[in-house]
Amino acid sequence: MKKKNIKNQALIIYFISYTIIFASLYISYTLQDWQWFSRTGSLIVVLGIYLTSIQIIENSHRLRLRSRNSRNIGNFQRDWADDKHKQLFSHDPAHETETWVMGKCGFNLLITGTLIWGFGDLLSLL
Repeated sequence: MKKKNIKNQALIIYFISYTIIFASLYISYTLQDWQWFSRTGSLIVVLGIYLTSIQIIENSHRLRLRSRNSRNIGNFQRDWADDKHKQLFSHDPAHETETWVMGKCGFNLLITGTLIWGFGDLLSLL
């Protein structure tokens, strides 16, 4: 995944999450039924799982490319200086940092969604 796609995807998911939260707050307040807000926590958790799993998906993709390439060349005929291999085995530090940031954002969504899911209906007591 490209760097711009990672940032855009995280921003889109955060926007969707906030939209879901505020829409459910409005619906719950209007209907005076706070279970609607509580249930949206599950949607936030799903979005958090997606953001958190992007790193796993990218690593499995990289491993699949690596294994496919090693099958074609053979174990003892590899030219490790070849540009194609360098690209497969090298890691872009900026890209990895952004991937970790997405994982952290996903983790935050997991916590937020779980708290909303578990305790969102208690807002009616305030």
